[in-house]
Amino acid sequence: MSSRTKWFLIIAALFISAIVGFYLSKSVSAVNHSVRQFDEAYFTSLPQKEGDTINQCEIPGYIDKIRKKAFLGAQIKMASSDSVGLMINMRDSTIALMIKGVSVKSMKIRASIISPFFFRANQEAVYSALSSPLKVTDMAATFHKDPVKVKIAPKDTVEAYATPEEQPDTSDFEAVYFTLNTDKNFRLFFEQSEDTIGSDRRKKFFFNLNDRLTSAKKEADDIIHLRTPEYTPFIKIWVPKSDAKVIYYAIPREGLIVLTL
Repeated sequence: MSSRTKWFLIIAALFISAIVGFYLSKSVSAVNHSVRQFDEAYFTSLPQKEGDTINQCEIPGYIDKIRKKAFLGAQIKMASSDSVGLMINMRDSTIALMIKGVSVKSMKIRASIISPFFFRANQEAVYSALSSPLKVTDMAATFHKDPVKVKIAPKDTVEAYATPEEQPDTSDFEAVYFTLNTDKNFRLFFEQSEDTIGSDRRKKFFFNLNDRLTSAKKEADDIIHLRTPEYTPFIKIWVPKSDAKVIYYAIPREGLIVLTL
């Protein structure tokens, strides 16, 4: 290898290292930038009181009270909807499908990851955002969302016995991974807690890869133009495959979600 080629490789390696380092630094700063923007937007919306320097979040029990108030307020608002709603209680590790304020199915969260954004941001601002339901704006999954099936009740017992009973779908061959984007820029990832067969792992890999490539494309454009990449706060939830499938089938495409942390 000639000395000229060596110098070219060294310069190329340094250039690539600089780009990677810049990308990583910008990605890390994106969280702090998002938190700062979120907090500023909240405090700007509040009526300004001259001389008010009290940080209410430091008052013992204050955060717990506004959390409970936000949670109850969001449930009341969601109960006014005629559609199925999703209630996610990260503190109790529970999920419930709700209709008119009544739980029709509850599930247990097996594991979860919560974005650091929710802990770094001002807690009063966070629970102000969660005081009303999140609205689903977009969803993507590794399987198709089944259409609603309309069944006509038989006229009498003769017709009932004459009609063959439809067997429920007990197949468990689909990998269940999906995302829900919301109007408040909070993103929810749902994954099956089982990881038993190779096809499921492959589905998960390509589903996550496609999502990351889409995000990386947006981030690269921001970095090329020397902008801090936009950060989307997220929550990742693992539940049993059967429960995850029920959630995705039940939640409307513009459904409401009540979330508490």
